[in-house]
Amino acid sequence: MKKSLTLGVVLISSIILAACGNKNSNVATNHSSSSSKVEKATSKKTDPSKRKWTYKNNIFDAGIETYKFTKTEIRDSATEGKKVLVMYCDITNNSKKEQDPSNIYMVVHAYQKTGTADKNLSVGMNAYDDNGNDPLQKYNDGLQDKLLAGKTTHAAIMFTLVNDNDVTVTFQNPEFKTIGKKVISVKGLGASSSSNASSASSQVAQASTSQKSKPSTAQSSVAANSQKQNQVAASSNPNQSLTDFVNEHGMSPAAYKMQHDGMSEKEALDSTPRGMKSSGEIQRQNELNKQQ
Repeated sequence: MKKSLTLGVVLISSIILAACGNKNSNVATNHSSSSSKVEKATSKKTDPSKRKWTYKNNIFDAGIETYKFTKTEIRDSATEGKKVLVMYCDITNNSKKEQDPSNIYMVVHAYQKTGTADKNLSVGMNAYDDNGNDPLQKYNDGLQDKLLAGKTTHAAIMFTLVNDNDVTVTFQNPEFKTIGKKVISVKGLGASSSSNASSASSQVAQASTSQKSKPSTAQSSVAANSQKQNQVAASSNPNQSLTDFVNEHGMSPAAYKMQHDGMSEKEALDSTPRGMKSSGEIQRQNELNKQQ
């Protein structure tokens, strides 16, 4: 009798322990499943590529990259007689991979109203100084160089102005729908003039004043042919660097071809070696190629 009672107690204890073990196992499993769901939700929430694009208070949040606009000014363009709108910005790479900040030109556009249209402004390039240097080189590099994960760089985007009317800058999402706008008063911005334009104007004025008599047709023809030969030589000299060319002519080879050889912007850029183009010109050429 005692032996049967003892066996019964042992059997009941085993059943109770087994039930407790199953209960604890279920609790652990449920906790693990719950933790996994929380981890996935958190991961999805922090993934910058899933974030909604916005533009507010001069900050363009494009998911994997954030562009914070800090300053705007007007500068002389590399094309004589033109001005460029320069928008400085701090760019942060929010992803875990290298990113190309210059892709902003695909979703940010600038417009100015003319007498007949609301013109889409082309990508601009500022003028070089008298020493053939780009005053905004570090900002151009910041836009063109690959940006490392988690890093921030200083950059600038530029648009060539067609008049002094207000500029409307639009910001688009990945579906190319406008999500924000910024209106910039050109007249309200002080122009930062380059010495190149002043020097060029001075040279023209001096040449005009010193010209005492009108040359003959033959003389004009010889001078024109000589000038054309010099232009071709200057544009194709393989031993000349970009800096040397700008020092000599006051502008880049592509700008020179447009002004003196009558080439279109695309023709000038396509016929100029990559090493003789600025980062802004390379970006503009890519943009023109995409439009084809």
